[in-house]
Amino acid sequence: MMGPSTLTDGLWIAAGTTAVAALALTVAGRRHPAPRGWPLWQAALWLGSAGIALGAAGIDFGAQAVALPLAQVLLLQWPILALVGLRRFHARIDWPGSERHDWLLLLASAALVALSAAWPADSAVAAIGAPAGALLVHFYAASLLVCAAARPDDRPMQLLGAVIALAACAPMIATLPGIDARSLFQASALATALAAVAMAFIVLTLAFDRSQRHLRASRRRLRALASIDALTQVPNRRHFADLATKAMAHDTPGSAVLVMFDIDHFKQINDRYGHAGGDRALRLVARCLREVLRVNDVPSRHGGDEFALLLRHAGVRDGMRVATRLVQRVQTAAAEAALPHLSLSFGIVQVQPAEALGQALERADLALYEAKRQGRSRAVAAGGGGGGGPQPVFIDSRRLGLRAA
Repeated sequence: MMGPSTLTDGLWIAAGTTAVAALALTVAGRRHPAPRGWPLWQAALWLGSAGIALGAAGIDFGAQAVALPLAQVLLLQWPILALVGLRRFHARIDWPGSERHDWLLLLASAALVALSAAWPADSAVAAIGAPAGALLVHFYAASLLVCAAARPDDRPMQLLGAVIALAACAPMIATLPGIDARSLFQASALATALAAVAMAFIVLTLAFDRSQRHLRASRRRLRALASIDALTQVPNRRHFADLATKAMAHDTPGSAVLVMFDIDHFKQINDRYGHAGGDRALRLVARCLREVLRVNDVPSRHGGDEFALLLRHAGVRDGMRVATRLVQRVQTAAAEAALPHLSLSFGIVQVQPAEALGQALERADLALYEAKRQGRSRAVAAGGGGGGGPQPVFIDSRRLGLRAA
């Protein structure tokens, strides 16, 4: 049998170890925004450290009759606080039971431990009361953590459940003959200290994983903001250049059609209906554009009321058909949405083999200006030229839909 000094040395070390784990959680919670459940995890470790220290002090000063039952009650709480903290941390999980059940079980177990201390030391109630209360709390928390962890991301919860279940094995030595209350408390304290270190590591891992997921989600949102026009939800000019260049490099040379178009008299819409009306018109055009294009085509808002799109594996006639369908869709949708009459003007070019995207955009822009010159609400197709060469030849011109009023 160990002497009191040897016994309490181990207890003080266990109390210090648990306090260090609690301090680590406290410091981590102050440096970063603490998630829900964090205060409960801190409290679980600080109370555990206080319980071990109280038991060690009671043995050192000969007050173990009062100190040990109180210390055992303090050691009971950490599995339940860890469980409730995880309920709040993972609030979207369909947890068995509720927090109310957790607290009621903790109160019942604490009452059992306190009641066992009131019985004579040689009675059966005193012998099994404290171990039974500890087993009840530990196995309850462990079973809920293991059952609730259904996804691969929930493995740390399963690990914590296993740690709690292993920590429950310490009170089982009370069934061995000749084991006194001090040795039983030391076993529980050491198991709590080891479990506290494991718990601190697990909850830090959970918080780190969540922070990483939030960081990745933020990066995805930032990338989307940098590449997608916020108003129309189509690629912006820079992203369009990247997508269109990659598509042209992948496809057969000369197999793409580049289309540029804008809304006729858009400034008048802004002047008459305000910028909110202009924004509604832009959103409507972008929505109709997404509806008429194929999955592999690349749309974009090029700036202001001007749009550009790359039609893959297409010819000029396909571009004319897309322009016709888009105008019909826009004018029908504008009437249904009580927007002013909208008309569009288009410049369409077949991208030439070995022609850079910028050169094709120049030719499409010239074709768009020609459509404006011819009276708007038209689609004009341009042939060769551009890129510093001769002026393009306009090979086709069609009126589209109804002219603007």
